[in-house]
Amino acid sequence: MKKTTIMFAAFLFSAALCHAQGADGMEKERDYINYPYWIDEVTEQPTGYVIDVNGNVEISTVEGLAWLPSVVNGLNGCIPDDFNGRTVRLTNDIDFEAVAKLRFTPIGSREHPFKGTFDGGGHTLDGLYIGLNQGGISDEETNLDFGFFGYICHGIVKDITINSGGLANRHLVFGPDYEQYYDGGMVGFADSLSLVDGCIVKIFVSSSGMDVNNLGGVVGLNRNSTIRNCAYVYGNHAMGAGDRAGGIVFKNLSEGGYADAEICNCFYYGYFLECLGGAYALGGVACFNETDPKSQTGGYKAVVRNCFAESISVLRATYDGSIVGKNMEGCLVENCYGHIWNNYENAGLFGFTLGNIAECAEFLPTGPCQLETSVLAGGTSTDIMVDALNAWVDAQENPSIYKHWVPVYEPYNIPMFEDGILSVGENGTKASTTDVYPNPGKDVLNIRTALQNAHVEIYDLSGKLIFNHEITGSITSINTENWPAGVYIWKVYTNQAGPSTLRWASGTAGSWTLVETGKWVKEK
Repeated sequence: MKKTTIMFAAFLFSAALCHAQGADGMEKERDYINYPYWIDEVTEQPTGYVIDVNGNVEISTVEGLAWLPSVVNGLNGCIPDDFNGRTVRLTNDIDFEAVAKLRFTPIGSREHPFKGTFDGGGHTLDGLYIGLNQGGISDEETNLDFGFFGYICHGIVKDITINSGGLANRHLVFGPDYEQYYDGGMVGFADSLSLVDGCIVKIFVSSSGMDVNNLGGVVGLNRNSTIRNCAYVYGNHAMGAGDRAGGIVFKNLSEGGYADAEICNCFYYGYFLECLGGAYALGGVACFNETDPKSQTGGYKAVVRNCFAESISVLRATYDGSIVGKNMEGCLVENCYGHIWNNYENAGLFGFTLGNIAECAEFLPTGPCQLETSVLAGGTSTDIMVDALNAWVDAQENPSIYKHWVPVYEPYNIPMFEDGILSVGENGTKASTTDVYPNPGKDVLNIRTALQNAHVEIYDLSGKLIFNHEITGSITSINTENWPAGVYIWKVYTNQAGPSTLRWASGTAGSWTLVETGKWVKEK
């Protein structure tokens, strides 16, 4: 197999279709799509990649992890090794960028799947860049499943955080084969009783293509497998959704009648960067939740359980749901919660549903995350989201396999994993163009931006627009003395074409691009 067949396609959106990422994202494109590849730098087994007598591996260095794709995918003279029945264990945090700015190659492909266990040991990856300069690369070679892991089958990926870097893919092929490839921040395609557990993605991920794209924040396609205790949390910045995307999983699919497909105890926090004029389908937890007829006959289904999502972008998809975009017949969504005020026009927890829904509710991210209605979770009735999430965990037959939740309410006002993420701050390599300070504040809110032709909106948490203003100088000061104490959402837009009058007179986005968004806390 050619070395190029497991690389990634360019960090590039169709300019005619999709929003730009803003100046920082464009700079990121220029930066890393031209980086050399780790597989060309590490061409033989390095120190930091240690094999024991049973064939298990311990990885302790950047070069050691960079060698793993060659071993699994059969590059650099290696015989492909799927690690079936064996474990690859990470023993240190890995900072690729501290050593060199190179691009990583996904581990595993349809031709050479990863079937073992990758145990991240609770460690983090920084400077993980995945992208492809398309020069000389054919359509066939760029249509693959992309992520830190490309394709796993009967495999396990667990306890790892991708803390900084970027992942981008652009599919090039028209026709039915196009939709067979999937992109995810952690795993492109988790197949056949695989498990993705305790995995956190905190980087910008994007996918685009000629017609559609299949993007999940954590996993692209979850087929007959389980995604558990995972999160996508990109702080103030965007997920490059394009036409179709899911915050945790793009498509959760039970197919062939032999296993459930399950997403459980996960959360999404961020916003979708979508096509101008609206995307086809977007879902905070999953874009599509789907069960085929054979699975329905056999009593299997696609299930989403004990998850929540807060999208702080306006969702303009044909099927947009704060929990699931399209929940199909024979599927189940239970004990899941969504923040819906940013949905466009027909706001809701589901964009479309023919499946079963049980104990799902809207939440308002203020104070204790109040649910719109009380729900029954694990035999406990409550209208507080963190209590509902933990009650569900405690009621499970083996609660120790699930992360518990803690109420981290300021400044983000959402619960997070007790032994995982305690912050959803900016990606470590993401340069912000806008500062909002002091935060928390009291009588004044200052906004400073380097953008030209910029405009700011501020909303309260009921979704009411309370302030909008063109930023005419480098700093705009807003008198907030009479504003009620609480949490506010700010959004900054830019229009390189000219001033902002049209946007606010028409009430539509027009050619404006949402560049950054975040929360500001007013103290009592």
